[in-house]
Amino acid sequence: MVKVCFISPEYLPLSGGTGAYVYYLSNELMKHGNSAYIVTGYDKSRDVKVNQQHYVFFLKTLKAPVVKSFLFAASASRKLSKIRGTFPVDITHVNLPLVPSFAVPTGFGKTLISTVHSTWKGEAEAIKGEPYSRLNSNEKFMVSFNWFLRLFEEKMLERSNKVIAVSDFTRRELLQYYKVKEDKIRVIHNGVDVDKFKPATDKLKAKAEVGFNPEDKAILSVGRLYARKGLFTLIESMALVTRKFKNAKFIIAGKGLSNEMKKLVSYAAKLGVIDNIIFTGYFPDKKLPRLYQAADIFAFSTFYENLPFAVLEALSTGLPVVTTNVGGIPEMIDNEKNGFLVQPFNSRELADRILYYLEHPAVASEMALFARKTIENQFDWRFIVKKVVKVYDEALS
Repeated sequence: MVKVCFISPEYLPLSGGTGAYVYYLSNELMKHGNSAYIVTGYDKSRDVKVNQQHYVFFLKTLKAPVVKSFLFAASASRKLSKIRGTFPVDITHVNLPLVPSFAVPTGFGKTLISTVHSTWKGEAEAIKGEPYSRLNSNEKFMVSFNWFLRLFEEKMLERSNKVIAVSDFTRRELLQYYKVKEDKIRVIHNGVDVDKFKPATDKLKAKAEVGFNPEDKAILSVGRLYARKGLFTLIESMALVTRKFKNAKFIIAGKGLSNEMKKLVSYAAKLGVIDNIIFTGYFPDKKLPRLYQAADIFAFSTFYENLPFAVLEALSTGLPVVTTNVGGIPEMIDNEKNGFLVQPFNSRELADRILYYLEHPAVASEMALFARKTIENQFDWRFIVKKVVKVYDEALS
């Protein structure tokens, strides 16, 4: 049995892909008798012993994402140096790009593994065409100081014995932008808790529980309100959808930095669709499965992704999904079989696919069933954990 130390600025409360990855993967590992120590950011520092095989070390960090990564890394390094005698570790498992190389003291643990959720270079390339006014402070910093962020990212990749890429797209990105040896990379997709995210047995009851009008057609989008999520495109598509379906309601769940919500609200008002949108803000993870169950369609207009949890969760809930053909998304969606893929930035194509689902409910249901099957057969965490353990064994041998 292995002792794994995860290092991630996100963990609990679940609010991002990296945090979800660490949470679900560590839980699966512990079910197989392994130990998980988690070093993570929080609003105050404290050590929590959950049980003999599960410790969480919360380190006080700031809220601002990129700056937070560096302050977190400094605190993590001090913490790891302190606990190295008491907690012998086999695998040090870091999550990129949010963990700079100096977070892990030299020689901590027997071997080092990195999971790459996205890359600083890839993110910068994706948003370079966006109007500067649409970027939040975090994105502006990331674009302006990309070379600096990449120094620490490259160092961590270099130090890693094995690199897990969350999609084949991520693997290609690493080979294109970074000097990672190809034989170091293993592609292991993200997983879903299929018992947590499952189809609704009673859609109307789910709608009532989250406060939706049962008469409305609920079109859901879940994710941080970042520029790369393409929410301006989604709002443009609403204008086309609501012309035909007055009862279409777009639910946008997720939080942003300071004024992102304001920008989206004023854009929706300008296009005359503000009454057809519900902004929920941050939606707590415990209630998230119910939100998916209350929706009729999942629409995700992103233009840069590696393997988004939101799409996996929507497919697992058995929702008809329409999303973009970017990044690793085509690795889980077979166009016109278990979902629709459209071009990014194309609000007309997005609207057409949403309308197709609304006008052909029988086809939508069939595709939704196939979506659930895809997850059960390929993306269940129970399969994913076995692949990760295999990489651990390779790294330790």
